[in-house]
Amino acid sequence: MSLEAIIDEFERSDSIPTSIIDAIENDPDVRHQLAVYFSKYKNRNFVLALLDTLTFMRKDPGSEVSGDSLMLACYLLGKHGQIEDCMKIWETKTIDFDTYCYIDIQLLPFAGVQKTIDYLKTQTTDDAKRALEYVIASSKANDFKNLEQYYKETPWFI
Repeated sequence: MSLEAIIDEFERSDSIPTSIIDAIENDPDVRHQLAVYFSKYKNRNFVLALLDTLTFMRKDPGSEVSGDSLMLACYLLGKHGQIEDCMKIWETKTIDFDTYCYIDIQLLPFAGVQKTIDYLKTQTTDDAKRALEYVIASSKANDFKNLEQYYKETPWFI
C-alpha cells in the first residue's frame, strides 16, 4: 500500500481501516515513508486517528499491535509539536505493562523537557501527575541528554 493510498483512504473515510494498520505493522517501507512525510507535512488528524486506532486495538486481548507501531504513531504525533499531545503519548505508554516498558520516555517531552514539565504542572489529573513525576525522574537520570538528536534522526523503531 502506498503512502498516497493511505492518506487518500483516511481522507475519504476519516478513519484508519485494518488494511492501513496491516501495512504499517508489516511493511518497513510504509513506516519509513510515514516518517519522511510527517517530517515535511502536518496532518494531525491522521496521526491522532492512527494513534487512537492502534491504542484501541492494543487494548483488545484478541488483537496484536506492536510496540514499534505505537512508538511510530507517538513519534509522528510529537512531530506536530502540540504540547497537550504529551498526555496522549503518556496514555499510550501506560496502556499495559509491556507498553510502559517498551515505549521510549523520550517520546513524551517532544516539545522540550522544561516545557513539558511546565505543561504537566498545570494539569490536575492523576495521570498528569504520574507523567510529571516520571519525566522529572527521567530528567534527573539524564534520559533526555540527547533529546534533540532523538527527533532529528530516523528512530530505530521506524
